[in-house]
Amino acid sequence: MQKRTFLLATLAAAVGLSLQGTAQASDYPNRPIELVVPNIATGSTDMAARAFAKYAEKRIGKPVVVVRISGAGGYNGSRAVREDKSSGYQVLYTHQGIIANYLTKVAPYSYDGFKVGPTVAEDATVGIYVSGKSGIKSINDLLARARAEPGKLKAATEYGTYNHFMFLKLQKEQGVKFKMVESNGDAGRIPMLLSGTVDVIAKIYSGTQEYLKSGDFVLLGEPTGKRTPNAPEVPTYKEQGLDFTFPAYTFTLFFNQSTPQEIIDSWDKVAREVTSDPAYQKEVAELGMAWTYKSPQESAAAYASAQKLMAELVEGASPVAKQ
Repeated sequence: MQKRTFLLATLAAAVGLSLQGTAQASDYPNRPIELVVPNIATGSTDMAARAFAKYAEKRIGKPVVVVRISGAGGYNGSRAVREDKSSGYQVLYTHQGIIANYLTKVAPYSYDGFKVGPTVAEDATVGIYVSGKSGIKSINDLLARARAEPGKLKAATEYGTYNHFMFLKLQKEQGVKFKMVESNGDAGRIPMLLSGTVDVIAKIYSGTQEYLKSGDFVLLGEPTGKRTPNAPEVPTYKEQGLDFTFPAYTFTLFFNQSTPQEIIDSWDKVAREVTSDPAYQKEVAELGMAWTYKSPQESAAAYASAQKLMAELVEGASPVAKQ
């Protein structure tokens, strides 16, 4: 009798949770939604999130508020959404840094610790920059100097970040060695290159135009198969005879595992509408990025592919030195 009572209670609880999830999905949203960015203000992720939020809330009918929760390379922000119990009222807006956090043991989970939503923007312009005073004019010049002086050229990065993985791939494929030096995001890397503290940095194209125009920086190319729509004047490495590519940053929505599928489907519909809006497309382009749309299934497959590549690169990677 006790066993039967326990089973009935368990079944009733399960049905109750199911009905609660259905009720939450049917009246969603009934209050503002937080779009959580796990990075600093004015960064590319923050800017892209703000553009998406502005167009998304017009279709959702409730405010979509961008909330920055930075720290620990993005882990603090992703953890907040992962632990959130609101079922769709906190949505994570991030990129492949979530994989980097996992592979470098900053976080105990990767992209698949969430329900993957649609991708709504991308940036393939993570280029390599040197000082205008360096005498280096091309990617091949840089590689020649790196081979002549193994481990001497200083590269500003942060251990486990996406641009760090790009340097790891370049070193592995081209047989060169840089001295990796810890920096604090773009805000740290740019002054380091300007002052000569480091010899090379990796950064997206957005926010560098004034330094290129002044001659302070030289951009050695982009790691794409073809020129990007948001930086059509920048040559690829392939155009320079170097077969080196690296996946684009893809800005994607992620949801807590408890989020009902109906809510994720509703966000997918919003994402398709937003990315089809010419005004959104123009605004993203003005930020120096490119609009795109990938379904949740396509996004999950792309992240799985990126994780496979990055897992191979991280093996044996050394910690980044403090300057």
